[in-house]
Amino acid sequence: MSKIEQEQTERTPGLEERFEAIEQILDQMEDADVTLEDSFALYKKGLEELGAANAMLDEMESAMLVMAEDGALEEF
Repeated sequence: MSKIEQEQTERTPGLEERFEAIEQILDQMEDADVTLEDSFALYKKGLEELGAANAMLDEMESAMLVMAEDGALEEF
């Protein structure tokens, strides 16, 4: 395995990559040739991706700051 491949495997996918993966899963599930067993596996993988994306969004939301009326920064 090359160094680039190792880095990609070790790196956690970003939010955009998660959304792309979900879109690919949906495209695969729409294929008429996908077996029922494969559909369930894709569904499970999609739920995992959605859960991970949701966790990332929650983390981003909690890290956001808003400016109060007095100009001070407060957590969102």
